Amino acid sequence: MQDVVIEIISTQEVDGDEDSIELTTVGKMNVINGKTYLKYDDSAATGLEGVSCLIKIDPDENSVVMQRSGVLNSRMYVKKGQRHICHYETGQGTLVLGVFGESVKDEMTDNGGSLFMSYTLDVNYGMVSRNKVQINVKQA
Repeated sequence: MQDVVIEIISTQEVDGDEDSIELTTVGKMNVINGKTYLKYDDSAATGLEGVSCLIKIDPDENSVVMQRSGVLNSRMYVKKGQRHICHYETGQGTLVLGVFGESVKDEMTDNGGSLFMSYTLDVNYGMVSRNKVQINVKQA
């Protein structure tokens, strides 16, 4: 695994109001069988201190898996044109969310690159938010 700088810009739109969070952190990147794996630890700045994140980018499937473990656990699968169920832990309990992938644009190489994805979250088929995530990766 190589050391990388990971920049994540996440935008969430709820009822017409938009909010963005930016995180720049040092992490690890590995490419195995054409799939890119990014690993980093969340920080107190995101409110998720004590949580490790693993992102798996699969260009053959045009999909992304984002998995958090530690104090909070979740696993979210985003694939363009498909809806999947996600279990997302909060401090008050576990939510069951629907995740519908609107787009996945993967421009990762063995040395870094970028990933953009957009998806909606729903509860009982009622849309909760529209989300956009831009991830930029460069060697440390």
